[in-house]
Amino acid sequence: MTLRRTLLLSALATPALAQPARNPVRLIVPFPAGGATDSISRLYAPVLAAKLGEPVVVENRPGGGGIPAAEAAMRAAPDGNTLLFTTSSTHSVQPAVNPRGLPYDPERDFTPLALICGTPSIVLISSTIPATTLGEFIAWARQRRGQVNYGSSGVGTAPHLNGALLDVLADLGMEHVPYRGTGQVYTEMRRGEVHVLLDSPSTAAPHLQSGAVRAVAVTWAERTELVPGVPTAAEAGLPGLLTNTWFGIFAPARLPPEVKAKLEAATLAAAQDGDYRQRLLAMGAEARPGNGEALTRTAREERERWAGLVQRLRIQVN
Repeated sequence: MTLRRTLLLSALATPALAQPARNPVRLIVPFPAGGATDSISRLYAPVLAAKLGEPVVVENRPGGGGIPAAEAAMRAAPDGNTLLFTTSSTHSVQPAVNPRGLPYDPERDFTPLALICGTPSIVLISSTIPATTLGEFIAWARQRRGQVNYGSSGVGTAPHLNGALLDVLADLGMEHVPYRGTGQVYTEMRRGEVHVLLDSPSTAAPHLQSGAVRAVAVTWAERTELVPGVPTAAEAGLPGLLTNTWFGIFAPARLPPEVKAKLEAATLAAAQDGDYRQRLLAMGAEARPGNGEALTRTAREERERWAGLVQRLRIQVN
């Protein structure tokens, strides 16, 4: 047997070396499975995977108001394999209410990639109150100064800050009543023990349908398909009541320029996908895509708004 024939037979008998499988891109989510942020991230992940041409897996790291998850993303290698799918909580609310307790800087330690979507808060009043508009509620509450309250899911949470902003802007003198979750707040609103709550459309939907609460305004500058027919706070007579729970994607800082460009293009393209946008509405959020600069600007504006309110009211989070 010739040497050439021997080498050929040897090559045919040896299996081809398989290409090493790429590690999937980790999409860290700072809230537990089953919640709104988790549901939106799992809707978004396969769309992002298609744009990237790489697998994307959701990794839930709940607890601590999102701080541990943000820290984990911050400390990951800046190679594009770890991304943070987060909300206002980690980059707007927590830096405002707990600036000295964060292990990260919301701007310096991250690379912003894309603004994905958002949701306003709805001003919800108990159906036991004889008011059907925001103006009527404000008039009713002013006549009962010191006897009216607003509920929240805890000190320093978005419902707390939203309620406090309503209270300050309308000069109502309401009492804040914190609970361990909004479920308890709705129970008390049904009985008329809690009078007002500012909450997201997805959480509020079943309680609106049951008639336990009434929606009198939304906190965006324009109306939304999420709650058709409900006026903006400005239309209802309180123009300063502007808040936004945004969802966006960050990577660790020091991301190489070519990796940043690829990820930013893919994340923004995924956020603009038509089918994804329609399915997103059913989850209680509205697609509001923007690039990394838009994400930075949105997060900063919310952070500054809440920081001013926290300082004014001397809100402290333990």
